[in-house]
Amino acid sequence: MTFDLDVKKSLVWRRIGIPTGSAAAELEDDFEAAYRRAREALAPRHSHKLWAVASAARGTVTLEGGVAFGSDLVEKLTRGADALAAMAATVGPGVDGLVEEYNRRGDVFAMMVADAVGSVAAEELMSRVHAAVAAEVEETGGSVTRRVSPGYGDFDLAYQPRLVELAGGAALGITLTDNFMMVPRKSVTAVAAVREK
Repeated sequence: MTFDLDVKKSLVWRRIGIPTGSAAAELEDDFEAAYRRAREALAPRHSHKLWAVASAARGTVTLEGGVAFGSDLVEKLTRGADALAAMAATVGPGVDGLVEEYNRRGDVFAMMVADAVGSVAAEELMSRVHAAVAAEVEETGGSVTRRVSPGYGDFDLAYQPRLVELAGGAALGITLTDNFMMVPRKSVTAVAAVREK
């Protein structure tokens, strides 16, 4: 399944911290050029897998096969659930390369626009993946909770490698740095609990 991303300009302006209006109007031509190039650099890919929940209690979720997440947040989300959806999404390395190019040239505004386009696109893509998982589950009368990502609340960023693996992120080209940051940088992982009918 592929998604056509909107990447709304209003969200990009908000992300770079410039409200629409007179200031934005003065920068419109530069914005459009950087926005267009960043859109062209997007190469969205995503994957998700459902993993049966073996147990969810005392701040730990254990999946069948023995993988566990120690997080009160994830445990509360998963309590009573049948499965955990592991999701990964990336807009690819093109935006990272464009940001680096603008940085080398000293074009700070274009760099900010390209970076914001990547962030907005990655978040939109993950929202679409989450919605697709929910639609798939709801067809059989089930339901899906909200999603959470490593680094949010007590869901430690150290679980990122495990989640990338569970979601099939390696097949998307997602790798991790020593401090658990994803490459390409505009990548998102998340989990959501699945309750069957």
